[in-house]
Amino acid sequence: MPLVVLILLIVFVVGPIARAYADRVRRGANALPGAAEETARLREEVDRLAAEVARLSEEQSFMLRLLAPGEGTPSPGPSPQGGGENGGTTRESPA
Repeated sequence: MPLVVLILLIVFVVGPIARAYADRVRRGANALPGAAEETARLREEVDRLAAEVARLSEEQSFMLRLLAPGEGTPSPGPSPQGGGENGGTTRESPA
């Protein structure tokens, strides 16, 4: 008698649970509701972030080229602030 109860328990209780688990494993990540939409949203966000990183990389390269010594520096001469011999002030000599 106990053998019959054990067999019925396996067939009617453990069997459907094992089948549901096997189905979930077979389906993979799509087993969760809304997983496809979430995955698409995450892909879009990753693409947006990749574009932002590329833009920042280009800006950094540009700034490094501007700051590199000997490249792109203006020729020596008076500074725009007027830092000449008189400390930036200009005096006219009385004539």
